[in-house]
Amino acid sequence: MGGRETIDGAEEAIDEQVESVRGNLVQPDENWLKRWLLLGGNRILVSVVALFLVLLGFVGLGVGWTAQMTELMTETEIVQTLLFTLLSGTILLVSIAVSINSVVLSQEITSLGDQEEEIEESFSFRRGIQDYTDSDVSPSKPAEFLLAIVRAVRDHAEDLQTTVQGQDSMLERQVETFSDDVARQVGEIEERLETGQFGTSEVLMAGLDYDYSWQVYAAQRLRAEHRADLSDEQLQVLDDIDEILKQFTTGREYFKTLYFKREMANLSRYLLLVAFPTIVSISYVLLALRAQLIPNVSPLGIPSIVVFIGLAYVVGIAPFTLFTAYVLRSATIAHRTLAAGPFTLERDGKRGRIDWE
Repeated sequence: MGGRETIDGAEEAIDEQVESVRGNLVQPDENWLKRWLLLGGNRILVSVVALFLVLLGFVGLGVGWTAQMTELMTETEIVQTLLFTLLSGTILLVSIAVSINSVVLSQEITSLGDQEEEIEESFSFRRGIQDYTDSDVSPSKPAEFLLAIVRAVRDHAEDLQTTVQGQDSMLERQVETFSDDVARQVGEIEERLETGQFGTSEVLMAGLDYDYSWQVYAAQRLRAEHRADLSDEQLQVLDDIDEILKQFTTGREYFKTLYFKREMANLSRYLLLVAFPTIVSISYVLLALRAQLIPNVSPLGIPSIVVFIGLAYVVGIAPFTLFTAYVLRSATIAHRTLAAGPFTLERDGKRGRIDWE
């Protein structure tokens, strides 16, 4: 009775652990446009598309409501206030960019002892995964490293499936379902990691989409429910799967940290590059408005002042658009990886893959 109570208690603890966190880490049915905007799209391209849509809106307003837009744009004081606000905001963003760059650099400037400890931890982590892979040396590239880990999970799951054949029918079905699910996920992630280049976010995206948390839960549940039917070797395989998935989680979080550092460094660099021409352009526009030097031409029937102010406005919001694009992706990744470890962050959960009853 005591053993059964222990198993029941372990199952309840696992169930509570799974139900304790709800989120939306893996979203296979997510709209491609939303995914491109939030995660997959190049941040500069996302910014350019947003600026183009803003300019298109100005042109549309100039064509549809020519008289009203002309009257509005001729209110020099209002336009100057708007452009001056954008100018002040751009200067503030430059300060933010410098601050971000200073934070990133401050993390890299450490003592020799700290550097040695960090490097030793990195080497120790890489050596730890070698015990579970066929390679004598663990891969150095993030894509190849994560690929080696998920393949090791698949190999151990297949080994477990082979050893339980002919045993209890329920155990055999559950292990087969577990192994098939692992093989399916590994097959999907292989297609992405084999071509992914670190820095394009594809490696990180593939790591985010790998549902390791359910696999941890399933392995723990198999051990808890069938401990009496499993041999020591089979229990060791389940323990190895747990350890490999822990290594996967650690590696993913570490690569996520490196990715965030690179994103922040790129953001500060691009902000500085965009801010300078923006400040110069808006300053010239403010001077031209003050001196009433707007050229009197009407391309496509749109008054020149509408086109001129529209272009100045697009240039003025360019730094903010770039900043938003980068922060939006970083915030999305941070939101979808709030918990690390054996937590299931699916909105609907995936425990139904195996009929535990």
